[in-house]
Amino acid sequence: MNACKWCQSGNVVKHGTRGGVQRFLCNDCGHKFYDKVNFARMRVNDHVIVTALNLYYGGLSTRKVREQLSDIFGETVAQSTVLYWIHKYGSMVRAYVETLMPELSGKYHHDETALKVGGEEKWFWETIDEDTRFLVAHMLSASRTSEDAKKVFTQALEKQRPTAFFTDGSFAYDEAMKKVFYTRYKANKVEWVRRVGIQARETNNIVERLHGTLKDRLRPMRGLKNMESSQELLDGYVVNYNFRRTHSSIGKTPAQAAEIEIKEWKQLIENAQASKTVEEIRQNREIVVEVKSD
Repeated sequence: MNACKWCQSGNVVKHGTRGGVQRFLCNDCGHKFYDKVNFARMRVNDHVIVTALNLYYGGLSTRKVREQLSDIFGETVAQSTVLYWIHKYGSMVRAYVETLMPELSGKYHHDETALKVGGEEKWFWETIDEDTRFLVAHMLSASRTSEDAKKVFTQALEKQRPTAFFTDGSFAYDEAMKKVFYTRYKANKVEWVRRVGIQARETNNIVERLHGTLKDRLRPMRGLKNMESSQELLDGYVVNYNFRRTHSSIGKTPAQAAEIEIKEWKQLIENAQASKTVEEIRQNREIVVEVKSD
């Protein structure tokens, strides 16, 4: 018996056929689905979608991804469809992986790099764990202020409190470090390793190489159009970097190095869909309880 495509429950029963294809009903989440190898609400085989994501984040443009899908699977899809998959699953999976807690070294390296979005200069912030190479925080912003630094530092803190935090000499970090990482307890103190000039490159070369990897990926693209769509594309890039791309210096993915045994987009998408469905069920039950109590 198939597991539910929505919540991965095994509590499913046959629910008739349609067009000669067996349909199932999940008794836990109430969704119906077909006995096919595709994701929820998708007509295209899941292997086609996963291959599209792998090819795109591997460096191909949407046009070349479309051509490869035709050559490999004989599947004709539009470039806009490929881009839709990238946005849809990048956002969905990011929401799921944010709930995971990796085992990190606590030695964080942080920097930001300038990107062109809609022809204007924006900033992409990245914080990476030294030993696992896990990207613990990222954000696209229109400015490079202390408030922006607070937001991305808070993301990093939510994963794990660092023991050491490496940055360059930007003044944007001063208030952010005090507000986010300050503690009166010596045992929880974060060592701020701040370097400028040549020292900054030597200390922060891990994240500098990460910037290079990102910009190599962006070259085949026709440019980032706006803040919202660009953030979604970058979310997918980070997921691919952490969970699928084997890092040459550690011989495994950053997620595996951080004790998270999830690899490949297929498992990530299935887990993300299940997590999203379970959360929707919980919220609906809370609404019903509130209505009854009123």
